[in-house]
Amino acid sequence: MTVRSTAAIRRITGRVAAPFGRVWRRFFRSWVLAIIGLFPFTRTGVAFLGLFATAMWVYGVLVRDLVLLVAGLGGALVLIALLLCTLLTAAILANRTRKATTPGELDLDTGIPQPTGYRLRRPQWIPFAVVDWQWVNDGGGETAARVELEREGADVIEMASPARRCIVQRIVRRFAVRDLFGLTEISWRRTEQCMLRVLPYRGLLSQMPPPSGMAEGDDLSDPFAEPKGDRIEMRQYAPGDPLRMVLWKVYARSGKMMVRTPERSVAERKRGCAYLVTSPNDDATAAAARVAIDRGLLGDDWCFAADGVEREATDDRDAAYEIIARSGEAKLEDRAARLATFLTQREAEGFQFCLLFVPPDQAAWDAVAAQSAATHTMRVQVLTAAGEIIPDETPAAGVKEYVSRWLLKPTHHDGISLASIRARAAAVKGLANELIAVERSSGRAMSDMLGFKG
Repeated sequence: MTVRSTAAIRRITGRVAAPFGRVWRRFFRSWVLAIIGLFPFTRTGVAFLGLFATAMWVYGVLVRDLVLLVAGLGGALVLIALLLCTLLTAAILANRTRKATTPGELDLDTGIPQPTGYRLRRPQWIPFAVVDWQWVNDGGGETAARVELEREGADVIEMASPARRCIVQRIVRRFAVRDLFGLTEISWRRTEQCMLRVLPYRGLLSQMPPPSGMAEGDDLSDPFAEPKGDRIEMRQYAPGDPLRMVLWKVYARSGKMMVRTPERSVAERKRGCAYLVTSPNDDATAAAARVAIDRGLLGDDWCFAADGVEREATDDRDAAYEIIARSGEAKLEDRAARLATFLTQREAEGFQFCLLFVPPDQAAWDAVAAQSAATHTMRVQVLTAAGEIIPDETPAAGVKEYVSRWLLKPTHHDGISLASIRARAAAVKGLANELIAVERSSGRAMSDMLGFKG
């Protein structure tokens, strides 16, 4: 069977199964999950319950082994006590979760725990009970998030770290109450209507230097402007002028003390635009786009767009944030689909440069290359970002690295090698004038290290 026929079979199967999946999610899924959550024993608890029942009935009652009878009875009583603690805590918390709400609208960043304002009062007088909850995606446009709980007196405070950037209008929390030994557990779900906007975590990208050609400069001489240019003018010395600005050679020839003064000039106003290409690993690149909007690197009259979002933001920072958030829900077929049209329209409107944000995925670079056949006179700079940019020559791992790799929790590096970036740079040579790589963990910008010339 060929690859093409296999893909066709999968498409047909998906089309047939799609109606059943919609019926399942709409009518049956919530009820089945609720019934499963109310079952009070975990798999380990069911195993121990069977073990205690066997010890009491088979060996204790039928064989008349008093030792195993007492042991089985004691184990069953402990399990029942744990079950009562779990049920009582779950009943109290289920009532309190009906009244608990998230205050106001939420703006969160991806990947880092942040307070949401949601809190619950846990009954401290019940022993052996552990309370936990997470955000889940029920298929209705919600977002999943890892939740860390912090104690503040008798209250439990929610610290959420969403998994993806998005804009959602409701949060689904899955609460779970279990015992210390993991034998019993009761879980339930609560849906809360809440406006949530998740943006990419900036890290140290706010410290990155502006791309060349995007920073402000004092380019045009203007006799009516403020003296902000280079010190190329001169005038006679006045009390209070710094002595390091005195032209001592002029003083030696003429006996007059002259000092350098700034030229009266203004910065040329450049119109810039930006476009964000999306992919599954585009969080760092989207964070770089957020920093560019924050710092005003696109000038005073700018335009911003992204994959998966039809609208464009023009001189509106909040609208640009919304586009960045919504681009996290872009589909694969939206990748760089509007790029060629966007560049053509912006060039016709008189924009002078474009900052193109491309994630370090190979598929994203291929999509950009497919859209860059047309030539543009507008200056285009490609910026890619990753959590870590690995140099070509990686130093040998020391004792600490080996110990952390084998004995401690393994670390996950959100990074890409510099060699991979160089290899992918050829795909955009027909479109871009410069390629910039930025590291989110340090804020370093590497443009001259790539060996790329537009």
